[in-house]
Amino acid sequence: MAPKYKFLFVPDFFIKYEEEAKKYQGGKIITQPQLGILTQDYGPVDEEPATFTNRPQWARFAEHVKNLNETCGDGVSYKLFYLIRHGIGVHNVVMEAVGSEAWRTKFSMLDGARPDEVNLKDTSLTHDGKLMWVDALLVEDGIAQAKELAETWMKVTKIDEMPLPQSIYTSPLARCLETTKLVYEPVMAQQNSELHPIVKEALRERLTNHTCDKRRSRSWIEKHYPNYIIEPGFTENDNLWKANEAPETEAQHIERKRSLLEDIFEHDDAQFISLTTHSYAISAILAVVGAPKFRVSESVLVPLFIKAKRIPPVDAIDIKSS
Repeated sequence: MAPKYKFLFVPDFFIKYEEEAKKYQGGKIITQPQLGILTQDYGPVDEEPATFTNRPQWARFAEHVKNLNETCGDGVSYKLFYLIRHGIGVHNVVMEAVGSEAWRTKFSMLDGARPDEVNLKDTSLTHDGKLMWVDALLVEDGIAQAKELAETWMKVTKIDEMPLPQSIYTSPLARCLETTKLVYEPVMAQQNSELHPIVKEALRERLTNHTCDKRRSRSWIEKHYPNYIIEPGFTENDNLWKANEAPETEAQHIERKRSLLEDIFEHDDAQFISLTTHSYAISAILAVVGAPKFRVSESVLVPLFIKAKRIPPVDAIDIKSS
């Protein structure tokens, strides 16, 4: 299917995350103070009365985004995405314990194992004596990370007037569903708002034969997250994960994330949007919009400012040129 939009990363409003990431272990960024927003003037926005220009940088940036969308003309729009990687899951702990090679060639394709088989003493997440990582759940550290991110959200929202997401989307995998709940329930409660995230298949991790990326049923999600909105066409069972098929290529994954962004820009008027997703999914989104590459640690939030320009249909171009 021909692309409907051209997506462009908009630089110079936030720190260079690709440079900042080099300072951390494994080159993975952590959530930055004020999410790394840069201090600057915003042209027409800063021509407002001094009482406004003295407001926090985030409040002025939000007005700038609104002004851009009001003046950019037909076929162009701007959105700020809050990208959140899920907290640490069982699979992350096991991968660290056994090493990347053993994980890739053996353990990633299993449903689970005894703690002693993967060099772990922690039995807190065992079921019938086994650690399970099919649609991996958060471990205690992952839960604590998500709660800490909620505290960061509430602080930046209150002190710096960072705008809440007008729409919240999440991957259907359990670790993302729970991260979304832990991060945003207290944030929304602080603002006397209700939490109704939208569950989207396209936010899933790159599709491989790793069992941690096989999702639970629609019924399970509805039971455990009744206030979540499941997108139309969402199947009862996971029809995307295939144990014995070739993994999704990087190019295919990037194209899937392009379709995700097109869907959001086409149908969602929100200017501030949250996506709870996965490590390689974030990398694919960065690739779609031409943003510099960087990695993200678990339960970390990074902003991504995107400009979208609608591509005229081919037949419309032909008529205009004839």
